[in-house]
Amino acid sequence: MSVTWRQAADEWRARLDADVLGRGTHLGVPAPGADECAPGSLATYWSVPMESPGELCAPLTVARLVAAGRHAVAGVGEDALYEEWTTK
Repeated sequence: MSVTWRQAADEWRARLDADVLGRGTHLGVPAPGADECAPGSLATYWSVPMESPGELCAPLTVARLVAAGRHAVAGVGEDALYEEWTTK
């Protein structure tokens, strides 16, 4: 189980063939207070309000999201996803 972001990124690259953004990378994200979809707009927004700008979640939470996305694309069921991330 990864305990640092560096370990998590290395594991994602190896196990999930995931691209991991690093220093010098610019990624556009919604404004901290943008948490509602504006009708007729293509503007981005957060699906869940943020506690504070810059707050990061645990690497395991991101790993589970990445794995869920990969499995959804591959058509793998939830049971296989749960098994993969709970047996490590």
